[in-house]
Amino acid sequence: MPNSTTSGITSVKLGHRKSDLAQIAGLQKRTVHSLVIEAVDRYIEQTQAKMRYEAQAIRSYENYQATGLHVTLDELQDWANSLDSLTPKPLPLCHK
Repeated sequence: MPNSTTSGITSVKLGHRKSDLAQIAGLQKRTVHSLVIEAVDRYIEQTQAKMRYEAQAIRSYENYQATGLHVTLDELQDWANSLDSLTPKPLPLCHK
């Protein structure tokens, strides 16, 4: 027998938010359901992007700990500032 996990149905108590969502939905000629789905999709995308960013930061730090290779902030800023010039500098190389 299908349950809420397998059927994709989840009940959410919106409380005072329901009337606000209904008003927005009416103005946008959409359904409350479509607004909630859009909000959940955006939350999932943002959370997954944050998790990927954090995982990459951890991998980068672990790589730095293992190799000692790095670029200083001053080197990176100097390069970035040169990008608006007629003679941009090459990307700085990692070093110990």
